[in-house]
Amino acid sequence: MEKFLIASSGDTLGSKVSGRFGHAKYFLVLDPQTMKFEVFSGIQADEPAQSIRKLIGNDIKKVIVGNIGPSSFSELLSLGCTVYLCRNLTVNEAVQQVINGNIQPLKESTLPDSIHSARKAENRNMGIGRGLGQGRGMGLGSGKGMGRGRGGGRGRR
Repeated sequence: MEKFLIASSGDTLGSKVSGRFGHAKYFLVLDPQTMKFEVFSGIQADEPAQSIRKLIGNDIKKVIVGNIGPSSFSELLSLGCTVYLCRNLTVNEAVQQVINGNIQPLKESTLPDSIHSARKAENRNMGIGRGLGQGRGMGLGSGKGMGRGRGGGRGRR
């Protein structure tokens, strides 16, 4: 049977599946027949995402995530992996659910963009300089209101 790669919040089978695949605190490579596993440190939120290829060996074909962006999802598919969404489960529970066929493989990423896409967007179009707007707002008011008195704005009482 193929091994599993699990994005985990901790380094035990009782740890929760991580809600962020690319920045999981730990990655567990688990043999589902023996339930023996290896632990690999994840990366910090402010570090660039590492390539999944470093973790995926020829015998890893199933990946368990709590969320996954389009870049990581595409990379896993290109490596021949099947991705399973297992939110709010421990690593052990998630593996058992996948083995028992209770969880279907993902057909697309769970997030529209990766976290890095948002960071890249923040850094674009942030030049120094004067804005070109005229500051009039949506109303384009020019102070020519008719007022609420009987004079209709003509100075009469």
